[in-house]
Amino acid sequence: MIVIVTATFSEAKALVEHFGLIQIQKKPFSIYKNDKILLIISGIGKVNSAIATTYAFSTYKNIDNIINFGICGSNDKEKKIGSFWHIKSVIDKDSDKKFILKKDGEMLWCHSKAVTSPPSKKVLVDMESSGFLQAAKHFIDKEKVDIYKIVSDHLDIKEGLKEDLLRNITEENIFKIISLINKKIGL
Repeated sequence: MIVIVTATFSEAKALVEHFGLIQIQKKPFSIYKNDKILLIISGIGKVNSAIATTYAFSTYKNIDNIINFGICGSNDKEKKIGSFWHIKSVIDKDSDKKFILKKDGEMLWCHSKAVTSPPSKKVLVDMESSGFLQAAKHFIDKEKVDIYKIVSDHLDIKEGLKEDLLRNITEENIFKIISLINKKIGL
């Protein structure tokens, strides 16, 4: 089985619909499932992501791969809003701990709260990835762990992201993530 961890339902909705996932649980996390895919909605933040990831591994024993999928910001204007990225490494900006996953891809900085002032380096930023990785590394080999992110903003949002923007950029990229998931589940 493949597990997908998202922070919000807006990030998950298109996957739930495409794969015909059925909600099997609401608490402590919303979980959607079919015979090959389990999707868990963690809530925003690295602590929530770590707890949800641990919960998935503690509750379901037949996990072959795990993916963190969702949105991120970037201060690099060349990374267009709606662009899709495979993450090779994550730096937790609270601890400076670095997680290396892959040889190819983008670096992602993980923060505890929304980043509103641009970092000095051009990077992608999120709020879940380091918690997800911190938990996943205890249960599965890093070769079976992936992070995919979609740029939602250029760190210029003052009042939070609009729900319809999240849904639109996720739906625009859904076939990229679906193709990657299908390869992992053998379709």
